[in-house]
Amino acid sequence: MNINLELFDIGYIICGFVAASLVFGFYVSKLKKEIKILKRQYEKKSIGADDSSLRVKTLENKIKTLETALKKQMGN
Repeated sequence: MNINLELFDIGYIICGFVAASLVFGFYVSKLKKEIKILKRQYEKKSIGADDSSLRVKTLENKIKTLETALKKQMGN
């Protein structure tokens, strides 16, 4: 009788570990998906920031060019 009870306890513990592993596995896979989504969003925002800084630099260069041309015309 003791052996059967011990085997039942061992089986119960093993089932608990398996169930906990499954729950943990689902949780980890969910977190990995969320991390991928957040990385994509960050990359999109980063690319957008790069584009806007490039646009600002381009506009600054155009302004400098126009100022130089205006100074030349004012001098003539």
